[in-house]
Amino acid sequence: MDLLSLLDKFALLFEQWGYPIIFLGSLIEITPLGWAVPGGAILLIAGYLSNGNPNIPLIPIIIWGTLGTWVAFMLAYILGSKTGMWLVNKLQQQKSAAFAKRVLKNNGPAILTTSMMANLTRFWISYVAGVEKYNLLKFNLYAFFASLSWVSMVVLLGYFAGYEKENLRKLTSSIGIVAWILLAVAIFVIYKSIKKEYKNFKQDEPQTEKI
Repeated sequence: MDLLSLLDKFALLFEQWGYPIIFLGSLIEITPLGWAVPGGAILLIAGYLSNGNPNIPLIPIIIWGTLGTWVAFMLAYILGSKTGMWLVNKLQQQKSAAFAKRVLKNNGPAILTTSMMANLTRFWISYVAGVEKYNLLKFNLYAFFASLSWVSMVVLLGYFAGYEKENLRKLTSSIGIVAWILLAVAIFVIYKSIKKEYKNFKQDEPQTEKI
């Protein structure tokens, strides 16, 4: 199966189950289990496939992705408000929680919203906001704009990449297996970069701050 055939299968899948996939992928990626579900990749592919395909419209993709992300933020907030620091201690995420607490305490709406768009901080900022009983209305607004901004950015990136479909078709038909090799290398590089970013994030966290 070549790359184009795989994309065609993805298109059929999104035409039938696209909105539930987008909603759940966006929701789960925000949680501590997000490493297992590539919600960002799902949004990127959905945006790519929507270009030129009337059966996969762009606006509903953004709406369902935003809804899934926003629901995840709110569930994290509610979980934090009901369980306190239980999940932080259970998963040994005291450093992440300390960082989230500093963001909530020391930064304004712009930084808070931006932090909720970042992969390594967004769940714990939402969770600690619930623990700290952060103003629900303000948090709701920041969570919504963070969700809309992140989802729109990823989906539109995929959508504009969709203008290169014909070039991709010509490229993959001419190089065959080489395309798969390059794709595998790209995935490996991205994985290593994310792993390194996470390691650096942990090393940079202060060791003595109390929650």
